Amino acid sequence: MTVIGGIDLDALDIDNSDLVFPDMVPGRCLNLDGDIVAYNCAGDDETTKPEVLFNIEAEIKNLMQCTGADHYVIHITGTGSNKGKRHDISTVREYQANRNGKPKPINLEWARNQMIQKMRAVVHMEQEADDGLTQLQYEFINRGERNLCVLVSADKDLRMVPGLHLCPDTTKIVDVDGYGSCWYDKDKSKATGWGTSFFWHQLLMGDTADNIPGLPAFSKRISINYWPTAPLVETQRRIEQGTMPNGKPLTMKQADAAEAKLTSILDEYKQKPCGAGGVVKYLEDCTSDCDAMVKVSGAYYALYGDEFTYEDWRGNTITRTSKQMLYEQAILLWMRREPGHTDFMKFLKELGWEV
Repeated sequence: MTVIGGIDLDALDIDNSDLVFPDMVPGRCLNLDGDIVAYNCAGDDETTKPEVLFNIEAEIKNLMQCTGADHYVIHITGTGSNKGKRHDISTVREYQANRNGKPKPINLEWARNQMIQKMRAVVHMEQEADDGLTQLQYEFINRGERNLCVLVSADKDLRMVPGLHLCPDTTKIVDVDGYGSCWYDKDKSKATGWGTSFFWHQLLMGDTADNIPGLPAFSKRISINYWPTAPLVETQRRIEQGTMPNGKPLTMKQADAAEAKLTSILDEYKQKPCGAGGVVKYLEDCTSDCDAMVKVSGAYYALYGDEFTYEDWRGNTITRTSKQMLYEQAILLWMRREPGHTDFMKFLKELGWEV
């Protein structure tokens, strides 16, 4: 009999006939997000420390089976880490300010320390664990060992990183390569995807988990082009075709009224917020990073113009170009292939983009 938490596991009627673990691959590394594992395994106020340690060890064992790994590397964002200076870089909104004051599991720090002391987790003080996960993934890829590293994290930001991933939704291994694709999940009312495509979508949508705003809304021009209202479409039709809905020609008075109505509609047209569904539609024709950069930078320019002045979260008045507005959001969102906040700028240069 196997009893955990008062539950007889052997007595449970569980159909696991579809549960098939991949074969163990010699030399394969489980590239693991320790921040999330620690949080998920810390339990609640009633969870004992031995139970927390059991949870962690069981979770790592399970993930090694799911990925076919024979060893692991755990990444943790150190307490007091500067997180790659993302807090210093942020001006529009304070980076991760929405996390301040939120209650955490009572055993969270103890769980993190166990992973550091007993499992030799890599502690990142000059960047985030996400950056460390990304860099290890690239190390394997760059030396021709793409098949020997599987990234495991429920953090959606890491979906932009190439290589093997354990999908948190299906627990199946997926191979992420290049631009990939992004789509709108109607059931969850959110955008999801794999590859750098997801990064470009985030540049418009933002990331509420990290308090990164992205682009607040599409410009009026883009909103009109992509999401015309029924009154706008009908008024434009009347002017272009010179007829009423019943096919009769417009009188002079009706034509003047249509022109006046069109002016009023355009003046009062509401900008489309950069929500998931709208962003997926706006970028649906993109098939490469270059395509996406053109459209994303175009959306930023359409909203902010040559210069934009605003008050940052510290109370300072700042004037920036649309490119600078985009670069801030990008540097906050980008998973760094190498240490340092300039890696995104290097990526743009690789695309042939002038920075």
